[in-house]
Amino acid sequence: MNSISSDFRALLSTETSAAVPRISAAEMFNAPENHALYELWTQAPADPAVYRNRRIAVVATDGVEEIELTTVLHFFRTRGASVDLISPRKPSYPSMFGLQIPAIRETHILTIHYIETAGWIQFDKLIDDADAKNYDAVIIPGGAWNPDALRADPLVLAFVRAVAENQKIVASICHGPWILADAGLLKGRRATAWWAMKNDVTNAGATFVDQAVVVDGKIITSRAPTDLVPFVEAIGAQLR
Repeated sequence: MNSISSDFRALLSTETSAAVPRISAAEMFNAPENHALYELWTQAPADPAVYRNRRIAVVATDGVEEIELTTVLHFFRTRGASVDLISPRKPSYPSMFGLQIPAIRETHILTIHYIETAGWIQFDKLIDDADAKNYDAVIIPGGAWNPDALRADPLVLAFVRAVAENQKIVASICHGPWILADAGLLKGRRATAWWAMKNDVTNAGATFVDQAVVVDGKIITSRAPTDLVPFVEAIGAQLR
C-alpha cells in the first residue's frame, strides 16, 4: 500500500459512533464541497519533489486539530519538503492543580477531533532545540486547546517571531492566529481566523477578512478545516 493511501486510512481509523461533539474526517471527505480536500489526500501529487529544497516547521502541542495537522504534514511531505513537527516539552504542574500528564507526552502530542480526543502523534523536535534560521516557513495548525497552550510558551513566541524577522513564511489556521497575535505579528495586517476569533484578530491590530485564505506579505491565515486546500496551496505558492 502506498504512503498516500496508508496515511489516509490512518486518518479515518478512529471513526466510530460519536460520543461527544467532534469533527468527522469521513463526513468531511464525503461532502461534495470538500472534494478538493478528498483529492489532496487520495491523489498522487503532480510533482512529488516540488518542495524538495524547502524546510518547514510545524509547531503544535496537545489539543491540535488532527485533520489540520495531518493534512499540512501530508501535503508538504508528499511533495518533497523536509518537515519537522515541533512541540514544547512535556509540561509539569503543581500538585494542587491535579493535572496528570502521561509518560508518552515526552515524545508525542495528543490530537483532537474538535472536542473528542483522537490519538497520539510523535513529534520530531522540541521547541528548545529548534533554530528559526533553519526553516523557510512555520505553520501553526489550530484546535482551540493547542494554540491556547502555545501562546503561553515564550519559546514558541520567540521562535515564531524569529521566523518572521528572517522574512520567512508564518502561516496559521483556525485558532492558530492566537499565536500570531501574541507574538505581535498581526498589527496593521489583513488576516482571518476561526470566526469566533474576529475580536481577537482585530484587538491585535489586524483587519479581519472573512475569506478562506488571506495572504498579507509573508503572513498567511485561514479560517477552518474546510479551508485546508487553499491554505496549503497559498503556502506552497510562496515556497516555490
